[in-house]
Amino acid sequence: MNSRLSLPRFRLVPGWSAAVLLLGEVVLFSWLLAPTDGRPHSFANLENFALVLKYSAVFSLGAIGAALIIGSGGIDLAPGAVMALASVVAGHLLTDAAWGWTTAALASLAIGTACGGLAALLITVLELPPFVATLGTMGLARGSAFLITEGRFYDLSAHLPRDFAPLGIPLPWWPGLLVLSSTLVFHLLLTQTALGRHILAVGSNPLAARYAGVHVGRVQAFVYLCGGFLAALGGVLLAFVQGQGKADLALGYELDIIAAAVIGGASLSGGRASVVGAVFGALIFGVLRNALTQFPGGTFADRLVLGIAVLVVVVLDRVATRKTLLDRGHP
Repeated sequence: MNSRLSLPRFRLVPGWSAAVLLLGEVVLFSWLLAPTDGRPHSFANLENFALVLKYSAVFSLGAIGAALIIGSGGIDLAPGAVMALASVVAGHLLTDAAWGWTTAALASLAIGTACGGLAALLITVLELPPFVATLGTMGLARGSAFLITEGRFYDLSAHLPRDFAPLGIPLPWWPGLLVLSSTLVFHLLLTQTALGRHILAVGSNPLAARYAGVHVGRVQAFVYLCGGFLAALGGVLLAFVQGQGKADLALGYELDIIAAAVIGGASLSGGRASVVGAVFGALIFGVLRNALTQFPGGTFADRLVLGIAVLVVVVLDRVATRKTLLDRGHP
């Protein structure tokens, strides 16, 4: 008889691990930026936290799509370009074509979803690697945005009422509402449905998933369509909140979006993802950007710190993946 006690191992769920990291980050910056002269706290106040939530919403929507795609074993380099194209389409239709804001927004969402559909077509039918397919989609989306604008930008704010409240909801509330509802829908889809299990199965082993009866191509097409839709939703949100539609909008967002999904629990090897974790990951980088600007010279260190964070997360992900393979008996 074995007399050793088997103690349970404490293991954080990937999504909530990111939540713990976010909390630790907030506590750290609250301490580092604490005023010493009796002035109000510039970081730890409700107005600043509301600002972080507002400007992290676009990254959060993109990160949800990235989590689905990475979980299925893919990658998407196009969300920033799709956001820009969606903002330009919304701006063009609202200002030049005199469409209503509802139809302009819906058309932008359709264009963004079509970009995801193009990437899905290149991957599932032509069997291009996701990196190449989405790199091409990124170029097409960004290039189309520049062709439409011809180097200028659309001023949406001049064509919207002063107290613009879509569906009777004040505009400042929309970023939080969209992130909350999208997180709930896609979290339930990924964790509570057969489709969610199929997404992760394809990411773990597409060949085994195919033998198990999973329609791998359909699953891949679905996640890229979702990624395109969510990126376009972020672009429309950005356009209406900022009041501008620009071709150079969301430049470099791809790195932050992928990093947010990975730091939130998605494995770059596929087979693991967390929608909730992706949103927390976006908030982690949102807090980091906000706090760094309050340090002398911190703005210039923004990309450096983000790059280091991405490298650390990717290395830890590879180590964890290798350990899992060794535990399963794979070399």
